[in-house]
Amino acid sequence: MPCGVRCRRRVASVARTTGVVYERRRPEKTTLYEIVRDNVETLYGAIDDGAIAVRIPKHAKKELEAYLDCGLLCRGFARLRCERCEESRLVAFSCKGRGFCPSCLGRRMCATAANLIEDVLPEVAFRQWVLTFPFPWRRRLAQDGALFGVLTRIFVESVERFYEKHAARRGACGAVKSGAVTVVQRTSGDMQLNPHLHVVFLDGAYHEDGTELVWNELGHLRTREVGQVLEHAVGRMLR
Repeated sequence: MPCGVRCRRRVASVARTTGVVYERRRPEKTTLYEIVRDNVETLYGAIDDGAIAVRIPKHAKKELEAYLDCGLLCRGFARLRCERCEESRLVAFSCKGRGFCPSCLGRRMCATAANLIEDVLPEVAFRQWVLTFPFPWRRRLAQDGALFGVLTRIFVESVERFYEKHAARRGACGAVKSGAVTVVQRTSGDMQLNPHLHVVFLDGAYHEDGTELVWNELGHLRTREVGQVLEHAVGRMLR
């Protein structure tokens, strides 16, 4: 039997078993693509003429324009070929965007989550902490990445110190250390400007006991304790 026939039969068998069939993504047929394609230049012109009093940062323009080329064969592609039967498929280049393209962003989110679960996070308890900033701060934080980074570090350090002090009070000796993974989100659910933090913390801390790491779980967290951590963090941020 020719190899090409065997390849196609294997693909068909997998499709019957899993219900998954590969189909090339066609972003140009989606509503989102049509809206961006048909209106982005009009938006730029209205901004340049002063009809709309907004400013689009360079990185946002780059994301929009790259999205219009993402997944289109006419914008470049790779050809994948079976070495045995030489059957081939065309795979369009992607924009690899992080802020707008639903395909590239979704792929990056899935890959990040898989990496954290499989290779980074230990098998202990976790807790999500979310930090939002006052309205007067938000425009500045949206444009000042260095300042946003400093405030993020202050918040993470404040929560980690809380965990470490709590573990020390419960008998952990020597070096005590917690950990966290931080994700920055720049809008709220209604797409309004709202730079804020989603942070997954180890819900406790580790300390060394000889050559072994011992886990100290926090357990119940009181509302009063959350308030104290927030008050300490905000005080440092204001200074």
